[in-house]
Amino acid sequence: MKKKIALVVSSPMTFKAFYKNHIEKLQEKYDVTLIANFDQPEPIFDGVKQIALNLERKPSIVSDLKALKQMIDIFKKEKFILVHSTTPKAGFITQIAGFIAGVKFRLHIFTGQVWASQSGIKRQALKKIDVAIASLATHLLADSESQVEFLIKESIPVKSKIKVLGNGSISGVDLNKFTPKESDSLKSNLNLQNKAFIFLFIGRLNKDKGIFDLIKSFEIVHSKHPEAALLIVGSDEENILPFIQNHVLYNKSIFYHEATPRPQDFMAMADVLCLPSYREGFGSVIIEAAACGTPSIGSKIYGLTDAIEDGKSGYLFQVGCTESLANKMIYSIENPEALQQASKYGMQRAEENFSDELSSKLLVNYYHLILGD
Repeated sequence: MKKKIALVVSSPMTFKAFYKNHIEKLQEKYDVTLIANFDQPEPIFDGVKQIALNLERKPSIVSDLKALKQMIDIFKKEKFILVHSTTPKAGFITQIAGFIAGVKFRLHIFTGQVWASQSGIKRQALKKIDVAIASLATHLLADSESQVEFLIKESIPVKSKIKVLGNGSISGVDLNKFTPKESDSLKSNLNLQNKAFIFLFIGRLNKDKGIFDLIKSFEIVHSKHPEAALLIVGSDEENILPFIQNHVLYNKSIFYHEATPRPQDFMAMADVLCLPSYREGFGSVIIEAAACGTPSIGSKIYGLTDAIEDGKSGYLFQVGCTESLANKMIYSIENPEALQQASKYGMQRAEENFSDELSSKLLVNYYHLILGD
């Protein structure tokens, strides 16, 4: 009889984006149940049981207490030997419920801290949630070594309790999906066919991702290299799109495209990916772009220092410094040979260290180690 385990997240999209390969591999050995805020009863993975639980992203005392009671009841009924949570809200509720219900093994993976870029009371309140998660979990993972160093420095977990699997990343990269193959028509469809060099941002549009810094830096780049273009792809979380659309360079050198189910097409088309983020757990988009042959420029923060080998697979700049970012962008345009070397090295690094197959193998082996298999 297979041992019963549960994976818990807030949004089912987390399963789709990061856990598909993990779930397939875990199914071979374990009886897997998925718990999340499922809107539809139809299973998102064949043969995998799922339980709907209302885990609202924003704090709500009434809703969170209700979810906690329901999760305690679920854990007592299902008798999981291990529960594995991801994201802060899911982690907080899961680890409390698991402790109360007496689940023997309680695992949480840290994938970045929302409070890292906060200050004052809000920072302290959010930080205490991570402290509670770390205290109640029996085992902890993080998706980058530099994140572990940050968490220990901030006194979140004890050093002996947390580790990183392999070289980091929550799920690795699907090398069959993310390849250097370009779409023949994408440039034309985006009106980029006449642009000699394309910088790409792909991700959620919010202040913490450094969108405003990127646009300001690109203005400097454009003054020296008007042939360059900046393509911004992603969902607008903080009403930033009007600012982009009102920019003097919009639809001339700065372009926008809504969130896409095929990020690999945009990555393979671009010359350089830019991620001027103020907080990241790892920066999976960096490795996905590398697998497509596209080097990255990223801010020098924990998480991204693991995803980018500075000067080898891409370039790091001082976070928040638009001039530094602009200089790296200009360097990438004016030094094509160095950029080509970064492309080749990044592809090799992604293939050797960050494939989804390797990531899943490491996670399954970690489960075996915990559960004594």
